[in-house]
Amino acid sequence: MTYLFLAINIIVYIYMLIRFGTTENTLVLLKMGANFSPFIVQAQEWWRLLTAAFLHIGIQHIVMNGITLYFLGMELEKLMGHWRFTVVYLVAAIGGNIFSFAFSESVSAGASTAIFGMFASIIVLSKMYPHSYALKQRATSYTVLIILNVLTGLTSSGIDNWGHFGGAIYGALITLFVGLTIKSKISSKERIFALVIVAILTVLLVMYGIYKYS
Repeated sequence: MTYLFLAINIIVYIYMLIRFGTTENTLVLLKMGANFSPFIVQAQEWWRLLTAAFLHIGIQHIVMNGITLYFLGMELEKLMGHWRFTVVYLVAAIGGNIFSFAFSESVSAGASTAIFGMFASIIVLSKMYPHSYALKQRATSYTVLIILNVLTGLTSSGIDNWGHFGGAIYGALITLFVGLTIKSKISSKERIFALVIVAILTVLLVMYGIYKYS
C-alpha cells in the first residue's frame, strides 16, 4: 500500500504539471480537490477531505513528503500489515483535513496529514508494546521530529499546522483501535473507547465547520 499511495501522489503531481503547467496556483489546486472549507460546506464537496491528501504544492513539497512517506510507510506497513496500515493512513489523512476544515480558512493540500498520523502511530505502538526496544527508539526519534516540525510550523507561513495536529491525533487514536496482531497492554474496552472518541470528535468538528462556514 505504501507504493500505491506514493504512486498516486506522484501521478497526480505529474498530471497537474502536464494539464495545467503548475501545481502551485490556487485555482488549479481548488479545481483538483484541495481542502477549502467554504467549498466543502457551501458546495457540499466533502470529497475534498480525501483528495487534498494526494495533492502537493510545488516540487519541494512532493519530494519531501514522498521521501518521508516511502521510508516511514514501509516501516509502519511492515509492522502493522497491509489493512491496518491502510486504515491508519487514510483515517489520519482525512482526520487531519477535518481539523483543517474546522479551524483553518486557507487552501491546503498534501500528504502531511497522513505522515503526521504515521509518526503518531509509531509513538502509540511503543506505548502499547513497551517491551519492544526498537519501537521505543523509533518513537523517541519521531517525537523529536514532530516537535521540530511543530516549531517550524509556528514560525513559518504556508504550513497547515491544524492539518498536522489533526493527522497526529487521528493517527494515534485509530492506532489504539487497530493495534497489531500480537496482544498489547491495551484492553478491548480501551480500543473501543478510542474508536468512539474518533467518531465523536469527527461529528463535533464537522458540525463546527458547517456552523462556521454556512
